[in-house]
Amino acid sequence: MTTQTLTKTSGDAAITPQTKTVTIDGNETQYIVGGEGEPLLVVHTSGGPLWTPLLAMLAQGRKVIMPVLPGFGGSPLIETIGDLPALADWLAAFKQAVIGEDAVDLFGGSFGAQVSLYLAARTPGVVRDMVLEAPSGLAVGAAPPPPGKPVLFAYPDKAADLMPSAEIAAGNRAAFQAYGGPVAVDETLLGLLPAIEVPVLVIQGTLDAVTPPEAGRVLAGTLPNCKLTYVYDAGHGVQVDQPERMIKVVRHFLDKGPAFIVADRAYA
Repeated sequence: MTTQTLTKTSGDAAITPQTKTVTIDGNETQYIVGGEGEPLLVVHTSGGPLWTPLLAMLAQGRKVIMPVLPGFGGSPLIETIGDLPALADWLAAFKQAVIGEDAVDLFGGSFGAQVSLYLAARTPGVVRDMVLEAPSGLAVGAAPPPPGKPVLFAYPDKAADLMPSAEIAAGNRAAFQAYGGPVAVDETLLGLLPAIEVPVLVIQGTLDAVTPPEAGRVLAGTLPNCKLTYVYDAGHGVQVDQPERMIKVVRHFLDKGPAFIVADRAYA
């Protein structure tokens, strides 16, 4: 299978991401890096490693580092990594190899947010501040989704130039299934949430048809140090639908950390 390369950019074109390679536990792994400054670890969605408008904006002041999770972006699955806890452990090893010992700020979207929560729970001290966009697997009490393929974006045209080839997309879907997704409620992860003490910002779109509002409220009520906010006129892929609105709150949170205060009028 051909490995995906990021040749298309959207948003701020001043930052051109590069693809690099590192060996993790004997397996060669690609990762995407763009920008300069303090590192920001990005854990991509089940759609694979896409250089979204939000990442282009974040790369204006941060060194954005996004590993290609095993099985995604045209990469092979690794036989010893068969579930989300194991994938989170792999991510910890990647962070150690590429970023180093110090705790790192993290951004995870949807499936990537679910993996990020496992990482924070299983490896304390790895994450400093964490931004989670519409985390999957935590739809406690939500009604079943309507039949058919859910609409990920409120504005699909904004995502058109970001989407991978049909072959890569099929591989991404297969990898997502291999790790157990999609699942409405990840009971194992739900039980781990109270032990995650790092500052967390959860962001959801007001038009999200995939992750219901209940999911954000569960996180806000269960994580010891969590802020929850909604971005108006955005679907599940907030970072594509409304990157200009999202960057304001993400940048503010990453700058302020525990001192961050939700101020809706600043970015709604």
